[in-house]
Amino acid sequence: MRKASAIFLLAFAAGCTTMRDRLAGAQSVREVAQAAADFYVADGGDDTCVVGVVRGESGEPVFACAGGADEHSLYRIASLSKMFLYPILFQLHADGRLDLDRPVAAYSKLKLPPECARVTLRDLVENKSGLPREFMTPWNPVDMFTAFRCGFVGSHIYADFDTRERFAREIWRPRWRAALRKGGNVYSNVGFGLLGMAVEDALGRDLETILHDELTGPHHFEDTTYFPHGDQTNRLTRACAGHLPWFIRRRHEVPDHRLGEALRATGGLFSSASDCLLFFRSCWPLVDAYIKDRPLESYPDEAVYGLLRVHVLPNGRRIVYRAGMIYGGASFVGYDPSTRTLVVILRNVTSWPDRRGFDVMERLDALR
Repeated sequence: MRKASAIFLLAFAAGCTTMRDRLAGAQSVREVAQAAADFYVADGGDDTCVVGVVRGESGEPVFACAGGADEHSLYRIASLSKMFLYPILFQLHADGRLDLDRPVAAYSKLKLPPECARVTLRDLVENKSGLPREFMTPWNPVDMFTAFRCGFVGSHIYADFDTRERFAREIWRPRWRAALRKGGNVYSNVGFGLLGMAVEDALGRDLETILHDELTGPHHFEDTTYFPHGDQTNRLTRACAGHLPWFIRRRHEVPDHRLGEALRATGGLFSSASDCLLFFRSCWPLVDAYIKDRPLESYPDEAVYGLLRVHVLPNGRRIVYRAGMIYGGASFVGYDPSTRTLVVILRNVTSWPDRRGFDVMERLDALR
């Protein structure tokens, strides 16, 4: 019986088209991008996908689309949202309008525990506050029930924490206070939510206004917003099931949850491949400065690297990347400092952070 099962699985696997299969015959940047987009929709079961690639800081953007989307379709970009705030905050700091080295309690209007006195805005930006990744406590029965319920039916995993009042209540929990006392380098949605609210309080403007005044307006990004409106709503992709929720078939619509004021900074942006490629290309100087201060060679595979992570390609070279996931959206951005290659992948499905973007970057590296 076991032998028969093994033969069946091997035969099944042999008939599957993988990302590497799609990429194997690609001989140009455009072919690589199109092969990746086609894989996600034709083979991976996604609803739509757009892949953007640019080589060099002045290179021409290349877009590949599948499933009826185009480079101006709006996607939920999840944790890539954090990256859009990064240059804004450092420019505000350089201009003297915001001091990233002041404690968050000096700006926030929330009632924060005394442990926050040692945490600066810079600590929150660079994931050095020690605050945990998520609001839920591992193995807490109530939290685990919430997580599984969300996984099965697609309910809002952050609903119990997504207002200022609830956030202020939760941050006094012993686990959070202990994490603040311990400190450390931990990728934290909790911390970035606190950062977003503190910046709003410091500047007296909401995140949408800050984003427009400091970035999207001056640089003419037409597709990036926390609140799609007007023509943007006509280009908004559906929120669909991918790997999650488990009880909803792939490509079928899921609840379109919008993050509230306490968590909007962590992953509430909508954007297009066109805007993302323009924006992330403009961030090369920031990436280069970060690498100069923190040489990539000293970081192991999957190490937290500010708002990014490090990945070691099969040939030993290191790239930096960020992946995101939210109900109705999955996203990936990768920087290859050696080839000056930037890759953006946007999908309108709920899927775990996807590692197949590394296959795309590996193939692009082979085309040098």
